[in-house]
Amino acid sequence: MRILFCNITYLKYYDGRVAGEYKPKSGGRWVQENEDAHEKWNFLNMDGCCYGFVQGNSDQMHIEKLDKVYSHQEEADNITVIWCASHPIRGTVIVGWYEHATVYRQLQDMITTPITGLERCYWFKTKAEDAYLLPEDERTFEIGRASKTGAGTGFGQQNYWFAESKYAREKIIPAVMEFIENNRSKRINVLTERFMQPEPLKPLTKEENRRLKEIDDDNFMELLPFAYRIYAFDQSADNAYNIACCLHNLFQHRMAIPWYEKTIELDPNDKQVKETLVYMYQQCEEYDKSKVLALRLLEDSADESDEYRDELYSVIADDCCLGGDPDEGIKWLDKILKESNDKELIEYTKNTKKLWLTLRDSLIK
Repeated sequence: MRILFCNITYLKYYDGRVAGEYKPKSGGRWVQENEDAHEKWNFLNMDGCCYGFVQGNSDQMHIEKLDKVYSHQEEADNITVIWCASHPIRGTVIVGWYEHATVYRQLQDMITTPITGLERCYWFKTKAEDAYLLPEDERTFEIGRASKTGAGTGFGQQNYWFAESKYAREKIIPAVMEFIENNRSKRINVLTERFMQPEPLKPLTKEENRRLKEIDDDNFMELLPFAYRIYAFDQSADNAYNIACCLHNLFQHRMAIPWYEKTIELDPNDKQVKETLVYMYQQCEEYDKSKVLALRLLEDSADESDEYRDELYSVIADDCCLGGDPDEGIKWLDKILKESNDKELIEYTKNTKKLWLTLRDSLIK
């Protein structure tokens, strides 16, 4: 059994909200000073996956401690990650876990585009269906602290513990695995099926139409099933767009893309949706599609501002470089340097060009 325990701040949901009666506690000095925590996203379903973070004391995760086979590898697969946090009353308890997770030696950066605004880094990744967040009442399994219960019996000074001791292997891990077996059905994190089109698709009743008007505009999870049903009986661009927006704001970018495409199909003149889709493709690493659409927008941009042109140049340059062609990307950076009047962008572009030239040279070698 390859297992890793991580100590994070105590929260209810871990889906981006810092909510409830508890302010973020534990997890390090930064959490306490800022009353926020990067691990608040650990159980957010993003395109069918969860990405986990724990504050470490090192610039790498020593995955060789999971198994010597990982000594010269950059990631370890099929790991069970146990998420623990200091409950204000109960002590350090298991709040959830990942199964079949990938653990990375180096901290990973998530692609961030203007349409998400969510800058995240992570050590762990698993499918949303392999993530289990427990409701508060079920967070009853306590994990010890070595400073109180002795070496090898729990967390030391680090926020992660590889449970390598004989006591951990013989006593703690078997009990934890039994706890997991008995509590899988109790999880509260959102699975991908919640974002799927409901069946059967029926017209909204009068009562449901009344309820729809009462739902807050930003309650996308509750709005989504209504949006699917409305589109099924009125296949307009606006109704397709409503589905796309719900999925987009629920971080289901890959599922949102076909609905943005459908919106454009129904309304080919919707420029704003095309601009969104350029970044949506980029967010999902579909760089060729992003580039093609950005080039089309550029062709139609004669009446647009210089800032709009600069933005498209930047997007196309990124698509080229991220797509594996830094030379082509550098050509678009040169267009910015030649045509732009934005001093800040010019300086940023100069620095970017230096980085990409280094990247290109390393690829050649």
